[in-house]
Amino acid sequence: MSGRRSPAVRAPKPNEHERAQRQAAVEILLRRALHGVISIPEAAVLADYWRAERELADKTRRSLGETTRALQRNREAADAEIQRLEARVAELEGVLGRAGEAEAA
Repeated sequence: MSGRRSPAVRAPKPNEHERAQRQAAVEILLRRALHGVISIPEAAVLADYWRAERELADKTRRSLGETTRALQRNREAADAEIQRLEARVAELEGVLGRAGEAEAA
């Protein structure tokens, strides 16, 4: 065995830790709200956390859309290059075929 071994579990990124804490707090605050015992400051925190999650979801959606468009552009460029190379191969095969026929004659 050679090479570097990667750890079985990677450390969470700072934003992942913050998001997990935010989601846990939202769950607790929602339970309290469902039981009718949420305070006004807790409701404000819940609203802030909900807004943060929405903003993150919107940012992720935009990023995925940009990635999808970039992948599509790359696919189209690759398809065009494949077609160009296939045409070049066919052209070269035609030239080699004609050269072979000329030698045989």
